[in-house]
Amino acid sequence: MYAGGVLKRVDGLTYDRLRYFVRAGYVRPRKIKRKSLYYSDFSEEDVELIKRAWEFISRGDVRTGAAFKRTREKAKDPQLTLNLRTRPKNSDA
Repeated sequence: MYAGGVLKRVDGLTYDRLRYFVRAGYVRPRKIKRKSLYYSDFSEEDVELIKRAWEFISRGDVRTGAAFKRTREKAKDPQLTLNLRTRPKNSDA
């Protein structure tokens, strides 16, 4: 997924802030070359990492580095997952 797709899925995130995350090494998207230009290709896991870290950052709870560190630590918890592709079943109860 290119940067535009990430920005559509993460409310309030700007292109400049996303570029900062990549330049600082918080996220390492795959690079794709088209003609003479390189584009960042973000995985679903990258997008979920950015989305969850952005929630901490935008609320003002923590700084950028700490937000990504906290998000990665929570992702290691076996009860939590960054993979949100599967939706919970609706319960009628």
